[in-house]
Amino acid sequence: MKKIIAKTLLVFYFALVTLSCSKEEGLNNPGVTLEVKKKEFVENYVNIVLSSYEDTLNNLYDLQVSIDTFIANPTDASFKEAKNKWIISREPYGQTESFRYYDGPIDGSEGEPEGYINAWPLDEALIDSVTEGTGGQDLSDNRQNIINNTTVYPILTKDILREISGYNSNESNVTIGYHAIEFLLWGQDNTIPSLKMNGQRPLTDYTTETNATRRGQYLKIVNALLVEDIKTVVDQWKPGASYRDYFLALAPDAAITKILTGAAKLSKGELAGERMVVAVENQNQEDEQSCFSDNTHRDIYSNALSIHNIIIGSYQKTDGSSISGTSLLDVLKLVNANEANTLAITAAEVMDKVTGISDTGYFDNQIMIETIDNFDNPVMSAVKTLRKQGDELAKAGKSITGNTIDPSV
Repeated sequence: MKKIIAKTLLVFYFALVTLSCSKEEGLNNPGVTLEVKKKEFVENYVNIVLSSYEDTLNNLYDLQVSIDTFIANPTDASFKEAKNKWIISREPYGQTESFRYYDGPIDGSEGEPEGYINAWPLDEALIDSVTEGTGGQDLSDNRQNIINNTTVYPILTKDILREISGYNSNESNVTIGYHAIEFLLWGQDNTIPSLKMNGQRPLTDYTTETNATRRGQYLKIVNALLVEDIKTVVDQWKPGASYRDYFLALAPDAAITKILTGAAKLSKGELAGERMVVAVENQNQEDEQSCFSDNTHRDIYSNALSIHNIIIGSYQKTDGSSISGTSLLDVLKLVNANEANTLAITAAEVMDKVTGISDTGYFDNQIMIETIDNFDNPVMSAVKTLRKQGDELAKAGKSITGNTIDPSV
């Protein structure tokens, strides 16, 4: 299905190449004005943002039900179902990642609540027991191993886990969020990447092992916190909410600058850089985003799709319906048709390359056979095109608004 969609997009994009390359012809199209298109683009973006976060929240409610069911009756089947629901919940969340980097509801001046939602990599030893020699946490630190440290933490609460997260200004001190849940479900992935296996946490960790009950309590608390944090973001994008009203009241150029800042920074600085190049350079599976479940190949695809949705002005909801309207390409072709055509082609190349990564799976295995100076291999080839797309998004922002955007993070 993904390949059919990609081919359809390619047909659409190459059709764009036949458009006039003159700014004047686009602006003289009867009934079409640049300012109208800018406003429509911003409004469509806001609708896509809300739908993406709403889908995320609904999937997290499903995850919460599956985790509650698992903790109440820990079986192989309920354990597998909880893991499956976590993977499903990542799909729409991954498509929200381009709504960042401009002090919106997801990451304000203090980096919250995004830091509570998707922080990684995390130091597993802060949360639970780990295989000897694999945890980075200082064992002399009496905060380590929260689940098994009943002296310092006789009772586990939401406030305690949130307060510990990020303590001592250490970004690896992650106690909550998607990847804390992932670790609690899969456990450490100490397998050899070539074996293409994810973490193998045993069911007994939730049945007969020491502090099995506390481990289940921790998992339920962290899931509840994640639901709360995503809900706060959803609420700020709903009709009538203060941030949504503020965003729609911005001058279109100011709003578009924010939109393209998020998209450009994710494409070039964050996704191509922090999430892909760093992992290839270090050849360490701990540097992949979803290292416990080995779901990073889907993270990369959905993150790229987050940018793509803005470019084409469309988002497919989890129920199969779509939110669509004026796209970035619709606006850009009125300003500079050549730039619109170039961006359209690059965007199609990005999605083709990240689809290849997703289809291959097991990103930890892929990074072990690549180097950062060889752009012929799948991961680094995608990196090169994502960087190009980031630069083109920044250029589009300059052409449309006159504002300069730095696509690095």
